[in-house]
Amino acid sequence: EACGHLLETTSVEKKASVFHDKMGEMIASPVVSAVDDGTIPGLWGSLTVDDEGMPTQKTQLIKDGVLKSFLVDRLGSMKTGYERTGSARRQSYKYAPASRMRNTYIDAGKDDMADMIASVPFGLYAKVMGGGSVSPGTGDFNFAVEEAYIIKDGKIGKAVRGATLIGSGPQVLKSISMVGKNLELSPGMCGSVSGSINVTVGQPSLKVDEILVGGEA
Repeated sequence: EACGHLLETTSVEKKASVFHDKMGEMIASPVVSAVDDGTIPGLWGSLTVDDEGMPTQKTQLIKDGVLKSFLVDRLGSMKTGYERTGSARRQSYKYAPASRMRNTYIDAGKDDMADMIASVPFGLYAKVMGGGSVSPGTGDFNFAVEEAYIIKDGKIGKAVRGATLIGSGPQVLKSISMVGKNLELSPGMCGSVSGSINVTVGQPSLKVDEILVGGEA
């Protein structure tokens, strides 16, 4: 969610996304690959065709840290020259279709959760995430953490109350040093210029070397 909006041509065509001129460049850590796939059966963001009649597809957004594709609707294709990706979506006939996320996630990596915890001298284990908000133009975000624990000397310790993660999507992507094998997906609702739509988002466990945390031990 914190980076998906930045890859929609709804923002890219207006140069409102920090990634608008980064195609083919390294925008994330080399251990990060990200996908938007509208073809996975049963997920909230899956479609047969998008709201412009374009067949949906699996789109590799980021591969080994390199930006490979945007989410492109018809208008976005006309303005940017990129091929359409079957990503035009809207809440209802009351809205014009726009490029939107479908099932968007960071691919599973190679690291075990135990090894990730053991590698942290002092940090936060954000086990269950809550709600939050993202600025579509910059990727600046804040998300509540519903369940979190202090990590000290590679071991999980005391619980943290009211933790909040605050940061920039582009900066966090570059700060990821380990990616777990345990990919998990969750359904949700996403609001933007073409209304509120069903999506699925997800990721495996990630080790982020630098992020701002607020809360009370």
